[in-house]
Amino acid sequence: MDPVGNPLVWLLDRLRGLAVWVEITTDDCTYYYGPFASEKEAEAHKGRYIADLKAEGAEKIEVQIKKMRQPQSLTVVRTPSRVRS
Repeated sequence: MDPVGNPLVWLLDRLRGLAVWVEITTDDCTYYYGPFASEKEAEAHKGRYIADLKAEGAEKIEVQIKKMRQPQSLTVVRTPSRVRS
């Protein structure tokens, strides 16, 4: 089932922040996928997100399953810190 098209998941997310999200952090970005109705459902979907990021060349991938409200942005790009010499 498409998590975004599920009205129950949408309601859980909007009312109480009870929806589950997959947070994937790489060197450059943090990505949020969801919402899902359960951790089990999120676990079942996370593999394809990781595979897509690896295919795009992402490295140092860290994954967390979180119960939270919808993030303000589904992709957060980090600016590389400048090293002063």
